Amino acid sequence: MGFLTKLGLRVDTGNGPKLKRQFRTGWPAQTREEIKFFETPKVQYRYRERPAAISDAQTIVFSADPPVTLEVYDELFDIFSQRYRVIVVEFATMGFSATNADFGCGFREANDDLVLFLRAVAGPGAIWAFSCVAGLAAVDLAARHPELCSQLILMQTGDVAAFDRWKKSRDTKGLLGRPIIGQLAMKKIAPKRVSDWYNLSVGKTSKIDHFCACASEALSHGALWSLASAFQVYMTPSIMLAPPPQPILSLWGRKDGSHPQENELSSRSFSDKVTQVSFDNLGHFSELEDPMRVYNTIGHYLDQRA
Repeated sequence: MGFLTKLGLRVDTGNGPKLKRQFRTGWPAQTREEIKFFETPKVQYRYRERPAAISDAQTIVFSADPPVTLEVYDELFDIFSQRYRVIVVEFATMGFSATNADFGCGFREANDDLVLFLRAVAGPGAIWAFSCVAGLAAVDLAARHPELCSQLILMQTGDVAAFDRWKKSRDTKGLLGRPIIGQLAMKKIAPKRVSDWYNLSVGKTSKIDHFCACASEALSHGALWSLASAFQVYMTPSIMLAPPPQPILSLWGRKDGSHPQENELSSRSFSDKVTQVSFDNLGHFSELEDPMRVYNTIGHYLDQRA
């Protein structure tokens, strides 16, 4: 990693210890009773957890896809907790999951830290329902730690080549890919980019105002959206993924204007155990745009495999 890249990362991580204290004691800790924090040697994860309404329920873990934060998941929790123990986690340097100053944001470094959370909080045999680029983390960790994951649900997740196409389409001038400049630019434009991002990516337009309001409030309280660091270090074309042994359910919202159409079926390259379900009228956040439909889709899929 080059010197300028390291300096750029410090824009997003350098204030980490202070942010950890602020997040544990301030607004991010108080918005919902279910909010919790889990500390690893490198990251303080903010997550939300609700037990299932039934006994012996399976655990399902969702990843919050920024600028989405835990505050947007009320309806999803109400629906999915009928059948599952539900956990939603904000990834490192996103939302209110702050890191140590020397956190490098690399693909394997970040994933190896995340698995500490998944092992301790979710436990073995969980369903991982990860979205967008977080789905690459799920594929990587499911292959390397198969005991922790019984089933992969990938939402709006393409393969590595698909994310390279997505990244170039979202940063056509290469601004976010430039160390330091990208991080500073992202901090400046993040509040203004929320509305543009949701209007481009959300298929169920009646949800956009709510999503925007939640994201704007979270950002006003210091929520992280370290997209430049992710572009520069986490999402690289050199990522190598082994086929996970678990079956994969790939969910795709066709109303997502942020992803090239050719990315829709690219998750099939992960393994020969991929089942594809596409939603014509939903977008990037299918589990939040229509949580009941996604709940029924996942439940039907799992019941067929039982």
